[in-house]
Amino acid sequence: MYTAKQVARYIINKCSVEENPVSNLKLQKLLYFVWVEYRKSAHARLFNDKIFAWQFGPVVPEVYYDYCAYGGMDIDVRYNGDEIGIAEEDAAVLDASLAKYRNYSVSRLVDMTHAKGKPWYQVYVEQRGVKKEIPFSLIEQMECR
Repeated sequence: MYTAKQVARYIINKCSVEENPVSNLKLQKLLYFVWVEYRKSAHARLFNDKIFAWQFGPVVPEVYYDYCAYGGMDIDVRYNGDEIGIAEEDAAVLDASLAKYRNYSVSRLVDMTHAKGKPWYQVYVEQRGVKKEIPFSLIEQMECR
C-alpha cells in the first residue's frame, strides 16, 4: 500500500513527462478514479488516506494542500523514482487507469464524481456532508463492483 502523496507524485510525474500536466482539481479526480480502478483490479486499497466530499468532488486534503499554491494552473513537476516509490506492477495498473481518465476534461470528471447516487453525492448532497469523509466502504460498494 502507498500514501496518497506517493500516488499523486506518480500521476503528476507521468502527466508532466508525457507533456499533459494536470491541475490540482484534476489531480484530485484522478486520485479518486485510480483508487477505484486499483481496488477493482488488485482487490486491495491503493492508499488509506481519507477522501472527503468537497464542493468540486472527492478530495484527499493532504495532497490538495501540497499543490494548492498552483491554483487552477497545471502542476508541471518532475519527480525521480525514489520520490515516488511505486512498484512496477502497480504502475501498470495506474497507467491503465490514467489512460482511461486523464483525457477527460476537469468538468467531465467533476460531473462523473457528482452523479446522483455516487459516493460523493450521497455524502455531500444527501447527508449534507460538506467536507465530510467519504467512507471507503461506500466507495467500494458503489464504485468497485
